[in-house]
Amino acid sequence: MTRDIYALEIPRENLSASAGHHPAIVLISSVIYALAATASTNAYSLLTASLLPVSLVKRVKLSALAKLNLVNAVMILTLALTWPTPAGRGLYPEVKAGLIMGVIISLRVNMIYIAFSAMVYPLGIGGMYEALCFMRVPENLRVMMIMTLRGINILRERYESAIISVRLRAPNIRGVMRLKIFAAMMGNVLLQSLERSENMMKAVKCRGGFSGFMQCGTHAVKFGDVVYVMCFAFYGIIIAVMNYA
Repeated sequence: MTRDIYALEIPRENLSASAGHHPAIVLISSVIYALAATASTNAYSLLTASLLPVSLVKRVKLSALAKLNLVNAVMILTLALTWPTPAGRGLYPEVKAGLIMGVIISLRVNMIYIAFSAMVYPLGIGGMYEALCFMRVPENLRVMMIMTLRGINILRERYESAIISVRLRAPNIRGVMRLKIFAAMMGNVLLQSLERSENMMKAVKCRGGFSGFMQCGTHAVKFGDVVYVMCFAFYGIIIAVMNYA
């Protein structure tokens, strides 16, 4: 585990979602879909954009979707209460407009989250690094992106371990003490993550800087990969056309 923390060559988790296509092609296709879904505003384009997430939703954890939509619910309520009201008009039309906009944004977030969770996340750190190499992203930038992703995963692992530890040692804690323990736990997690990040930077320096990392070889793009990305480009065009239907 210690070796994996300071290494960039981490095996991919599961390539079944991308059907074995080139990581860069999968990443580009996901970005095309995300841009098309973000530009969707009416019911026709949103319905067209929802076809892909509906087919991929079985590969996403429902618990993660529930947490995401809890945040979306707060966002919808905030938009409904803070939507600008023109002078001389009543309050209720603006509340309705805020609710509609909040629901649209929530649908977009859910669709993009499902698409990226089912397509991009299974590539793993190694697949993402290979995709960035293929796309000619500058070396310093792609290494920093991979290290940031790894740091986020470390932070999540530390947080989950702290939560389990608290639940086992004090399962019936209530009131103000619960808030104090949560604050202490978060401080400890941040300090541990900071120490781990410093060790990661030392590993970079010991390898001679960013150029010291072993570069992964990129695979050739096949005809099936070209068809794959062209299908997503055509799908994005359809969503854009439906947006103005």
